Amino acid sequence: MISDLKILLVDDDKIMLFLHEMFLRKSGILNDTILCYNGLDALEYLDASTSEETAFLVLLDINMPVMNGWEFLAQVQDRPYIDRVHVVMVSSATEESEKQKALTFRQVIDYQQKPLSIETCKTIAQCDMLKPFFQDFTAK
Repeated sequence: MISDLKILLVDDDKIMLFLHEMFLRKSGILNDTILCYNGLDALEYLDASTSEETAFLVLLDINMPVMNGWEFLAQVQDRPYIDRVHVVMVSSATEESEKQKALTFRQVIDYQQKPLSIETCKTIAQCDMLKPFFQDFTAK
């Protein structure tokens, strides 16, 4: 049974990582947060995670060096933990086609514009797939 949620913030912009981590905290989301600077870092973290009781919320940027968000999504498809990975694309891209492309991946549960805010963090926490992890969470 899945009982734990870890949050991976995946972005090559250290300032954006800092802001997003702060907004998560200020919105009341106090789960374990792991910072990754590209998709490969995130994939390697997920590959090394052995607990089948842990789900992952991946806040994923699209444009990054080494491995971008699209490459990460393609690579994670064949991993044994795929059903425990929930992705929110977090991008500065404003094209509707980017959002539509993201939503073709079954593990993508939302698409948000950068930067996140306290309100968007609260919205993410209320996604159906994540509600069980935030039962005590109240969107104020």
